[in-house]
Amino acid sequence: MHIRTLSGFECTELLTNNRVAFLACAKDAQPYVVPVHYAYSDGHVYAFSMPGKKIEWMRANPCVSVFVEQQGRGRAWKSVVAEGRYEELPDEIGHKVVREHAWSVLSRHYDWWEPGALKPFDQPLSGHSAHIFFRILVERMSGREAEE
Repeated sequence: MHIRTLSGFECTELLTNNRVAFLACAKDAQPYVVPVHYAYSDGHVYAFSMPGKKIEWMRANPCVSVFVEQQGRGRAWKSVVAEGRYEELPDEIGHKVVREHAWSVLSRHYDWWEPGALKPFDQPLSGHSAHIFFRILVERMSGREAEE
């Protein structure tokens, strides 16, 4: 087994070509990791969610990490860790262009909205959408690859 460091270009390529990541956030010295469907574009990880624990925790502490892994043949794999800052994209003036960009890059994937729109319990009905678009500004990233 040989392990090597990925270049910045290879890290970006891995983030661009995948759509499920593990999002790590922390609040009150307690870590929390959850899978999210995402799209990577222009130095940002874009995602969509209902309100819940991850949104609450990222609002309290916007410093987050994203982990993406791609399995190869046999024991081969590649992975990237991207560190950055959470930014909510509310449905209000001043965020319209960025929010539409988030929708545009996310909607390139089949059923992009479903994982972020569903919860394991019934949501109360209301006259407005509780859906939250957000992005993570990637400030640092690193990656590794293992080959046979």
